[in-house]
Amino acid sequence: MKKKFFIGLFIFAAIGLFIFAHIVLRHNAQVEQAQQPALQAPIEIPETGILQLSDAVKTNKPVLVMFYVDWCAYCRRFMPIFSALSVLHKDKYTFAVVNCDNPENKELVEKYHIGSFPTLYIVDEKLDFEMMIHPMATVDKKVMDRELLKYLNLRSKVLK
Repeated sequence: MKKKFFIGLFIFAAIGLFIFAHIVLRHNAQVEQAQQPALQAPIEIPETGILQLSDAVKTNKPVLVMFYVDWCAYCRRFMPIFSALSVLHKDKYTFAVVNCDNPENKELVEKYHIGSFPTLYIVDEKLDFEMMIHPMATVDKKVMDRELLKYLNLRSKVLK
């Protein structure tokens, strides 16, 4: 009986050690990837009407703001989706970006409590309203589109 217990304990410890090693190695690979020069280059903001937040809030439309940093691989993957959405919803939304590494944006980063990237907010000056979009929505253009349409529906009901 003791022999089976110790064999089970050994197998459990080996699996735990394997999982721990996998996590450590994966983390080290992600750190190395983040330090690569390609990720240090500025993210190119497409010229599809995407503004800086200070200019965007002057419009009468709600603003979809993307808080990003240049070294973030997720931000780089999301930028084409953000750009496509800016074309699709240009009549209903204003699109803006905020580079969180820029010292000029320190107050905005603190105001919106930005701690992960990309972080998306809908800012509606007309209704004095700010809403963070769930981070999982940045994975899929259809989900983001649905979230934007849902807010427009809510906004139209509030403005009536």
